[in-house]
Formats: sequence, structure tokens, C-alpha cells
Amino acid sequence: MRIDRDSVAICMATYNGEKFLSGQINSILKQTYQNWTLFVRDDNSTDNTMSILRKFHEKYPEKIILVENDGLVCKSAKKNFAAALKWVTGHYDFQYFMFSDQDDVWLEKKVEKSLALLKKYEERDMKPYLFHTDLCVVDQDLNVMGESFFSYRALNCDVKDVRHLLVQNNITGCTMLWNKAFNDIIDISDDQVAMHDWWMAIIASLKGEIICLKEATILYRQHGGNVVGATNVNSVSFIIKRLTGASHVKETFQLAFDQAEAIMRKYRDQLTKEQVEDIEEFIRIRQQNKFKRVAGVLKKGYKKQGIVQIIGEIIFI
Repeated sequence: MRIDRDSVAICMATYNGEKFLSGQINSILKQTYQNWTLFVRDDNSTDNTMSILRKFHEKYPEKIILVENDGLVCKSAKKNFAAALKWVTGHYDFQYFMFSDQDDVWLEKKVEKSLALLKKYEERDMKPYLFHTDLCVVDQDLNVMGESFFSYRALNCDVKDVRHLLVQNNITGCTMLWNKAFNDIIDISDDQVAMHDWWMAIIASLKGEIICLKEATILYRQHGGNVVGATNVNSVSFIIKRLTGASHVKETFQLAFDQAEAIMRKYRDQLTKEQVEDIEEFIRIRQQNKFKRVAGVLKKGYKKQGIVQIIGEIIFI
């Protein structure tokens, strides 16, 4: 395996992904930029996932590496990704990192375009950078459901401040690319991590810089078995669900509060006074009465994106 300053480590987490796995791996193999290694960690799949992975490894032994799981069953995508990244970081010295889901299709210039743009920022300085892109939402047969995931989910990728990111993530993990400077300061293995990409977005906002390419680099496949899927926020069904789904909204906020507490525990001494105040004030909202919670969200800007999301937040927080 050749590793140099331009090498990219792609970490894939798999579990019972036999249906779409070959298509995803083949789309990575067809990338115009080829200085990458794909590391795959399987979480004890019970279907033919491992058989598929072994065949790819046998055919491309230098490009596709199977990560030993040492019998550890993660039982979640976020922990599987965390274990894969920890293994790669502990065994190799890559300069750039990406995550890959098991069921999407990467457009052929995804790695090339992502790395080229990130490197332009690194020419200014070598601080921690987290790069991400838009996605094209497709069904299981790759028919387009939405040309832009940002529009589909009413997300604004220009929103990068920690107050907004504490309550809603707008970065999708399978589009991300980040540099070693960022990799050196993140730990996504904490039990209070709500989702790995959400955690990384907050840390990048606090201690680095977020870069967004407003262009789809992935066909984001929706097939009913997604761990985290894409729902059209403009649909009638979503609006009804969001405005009647008290339990979901409350559960999401509890995850957000827990995650914020973990970030304070790990990074407090590395943050500015203003950053600490922003996070602590958000955490205190959990203990306040309904009126103060709503007032705090609106006054301090701990708001989600999209009018339906905000209304649901005000009703159920």
C-alpha cells in the first residue's frame, strides 16, 4: 500500500448490505482520483456481505482492506464507523479521510473534486477542515427523487454556527472529507455521540472550519432500510408527522442535550469563553419551564432549519 501526503483513507461500515454493496464499491473503484484505500469494517453481518467483501479484497488486495472487528459487535452505524476510523488511524498515517455508506453510488469525480477544493483552503493554512457536499436523493432503483438533498430537507449549508448545529445537523457523513489536522482532534466513540457526522460538524464549527460544495457528489439511495434516511420536508406526510410527533422531537432534543454535555466534558478547556457560554446556555434549556425554553430557543438562535422544523421545535421542546 502506497501512502503519501495525498492519500485518502475511505472508511466503510457494513451490516447486512449484500443488496447494494457491490454497486457502491464499484462506484468507488471507478473514481477519477485513485490515490485512496478503502477500509471496510463489517459488524457481524448474517447475509452474504462478508463473502462479497472477501471477493473484492482478493481482486484488489492493495485497494480494499478488511478491518478485523475482533469480535466486537457495535450494533449501530455510528459505533461501527467509530471503530473503523480508530483502527485505520491506529495502523496508518493518512492525510485525508472519508466515510462511505454501503448502499449509495458515488459519482466518479467525488473524491477528485472534494480533495481539490479542500487543498485550496489548505494553501492558506493547515488548520482543521471538514468538507462536505450536497447529495442527489434517489430510490432503490436510482430514480431521482430530489436533485438536491439540501432542498429536499430544507437545509442551508451556509449555516455553520454552533448554536444552530447544536440542535440540527446539516452535514451528511457519506459526503465528508477531512484532513489529518481535524482527524487528530476528533473522537466519535463517546457513548453520548448522537450521530458521528453531527458530532463532527459541531467540533468543526468550534475548532476548525466547515467547507461546503453545493453540488451533489453522491446518489443517496433510499430503500426503506436506511439507518438515517432522507424525508421530503415539503411533503404533507412530513408536515403532519412533524407537527404531531412530540415524542420524536423531544427524543432528538434529549440526544442533542446529551451530546452537548459530552462536548463540554471533552473540549471545555480548549474552547473560547463565548463558545463555552453558548453550549452551557443550551444545556440549561433542558431544566427550564416551557416558556423559558421557547424564549431561549428564539432569543439565542438555537433553531432548526426550515419553517416546519422550527414550528415543531417550538411546540414540543
